[in-house]
Amino acid sequence: MRSTTSMYVAVATLVLTMGVGSYVDIQDDVLHARHLEISTGLERMVRLNQELTSMLMISVLEQNTLRTASYDTVNADLEATLKTVGGLTQSQNLSEEVSALSEDHRKLHVTEEAVLKLMRQEHWREARDMLFDDSYVLAKKIYEINTETAVGALTGDLAHTDEYFDGLRLVAQAMRIAALMLLLWVGAMFSRRLRQDVAEQARLREAIAASNLVLEDSVLKRTVELEAANRQLQALSATDGLTGLANRRKFDQEWEAEWQRASRQGLPLAIAMLDVDQFKAYNDHYGHQAGDVCLKMLAQTLSNTVQRSGELVARYGGEEFVVILPGQGGPEAYAAMERIRAAVQALGLPHAKAKVAGVVTISIGVASCVPQQGQSSASLVQAADAAMYQAKNQGRNKVVLA
Repeated sequence: MRSTTSMYVAVATLVLTMGVGSYVDIQDDVLHARHLEISTGLERMVRLNQELTSMLMISVLEQNTLRTASYDTVNADLEATLKTVGGLTQSQNLSEEVSALSEDHRKLHVTEEAVLKLMRQEHWREARDMLFDDSYVLAKKIYEINTETAVGALTGDLAHTDEYFDGLRLVAQAMRIAALMLLLWVGAMFSRRLRQDVAEQARLREAIAASNLVLEDSVLKRTVELEAANRQLQALSATDGLTGLANRRKFDQEWEAEWQRASRQGLPLAIAMLDVDQFKAYNDHYGHQAGDVCLKMLAQTLSNTVQRSGELVARYGGEEFVVILPGQGGPEAYAAMERIRAAVQALGLPHAKAKVAGVVTISIGVASCVPQQGQSSASLVQAADAAMYQAKNQGRNKVVLA
């Protein structure tokens, strides 16, 4: 537990020091770039100021105003440079020096504007006197001194920043070395524990290998038993317990599959609904056990009669049965159901309460169609059911085609 905590501490320290190192490098690069930009700006200010002074001097000496044609452009460039340097030094100790330079430039510019005005009026002597006046020369000198002071302050600030970041780097490096030493110690602890674990695992593997042999035999035997039980359960889940026919669940699955197949292939599909005539009266008279025997015999007859590939007989519920007849149109399905009706009647199961033939009979409704896209499979079942009730209403022991 202690080793794990130490490892987490070491990793966290390494991550922290890497973050600190990255931060220091980024900030150092940013500050160096800013100092370089400020230094370049200050140098540009000196050059532009010298250019303005030279421009005025030559113009006065040559008494030629064309020499000052670019004065406004150069002065605007100088003011823009002053503004840029001022913005860059707002967060540093140079802001006061740059502000002083801006003020010095403003005073010089006032004098220079007056000189330019005199030259444009061709008052060359007054312009020369003003340009060589001690106050202007002194202001010019002060401006140059302030510029040099700003450059020196910039160099000092940069050196101080480098010293500060170098200190941070040393602290981060010391922490990194400590973290690496801690990781080495943790690694040694883990190595010793790992050797102990490997020995213990080798002993356990031998014991587990022996147990696995026994377990595999047991699992294999159990798997065979489960597969057999699953097959049996699957058969039971699809079979009606009384009649041995397919149950309602099995019918629903097969009916939907046959409907989709007929729809894809464009083939006819028929269904027949069968119901035992007056079965309640049969149960009431002979008893439920006799009713169960009657249903079993009917189921056997249906199974023996419906034998074509794909056909399915299922108990739909109670005394109702359903027959799926793939590939058969209405007339074919009607004929097949008529044979079933006759076969059931031929059983001669006595039915004292029957009003038709004195024996057990069935009423059958048949419906057939070629399934179309969007048509519901339930619609054909409903049609066969309606036809079955029509057969009962017409006197029972009949087959009616929907």
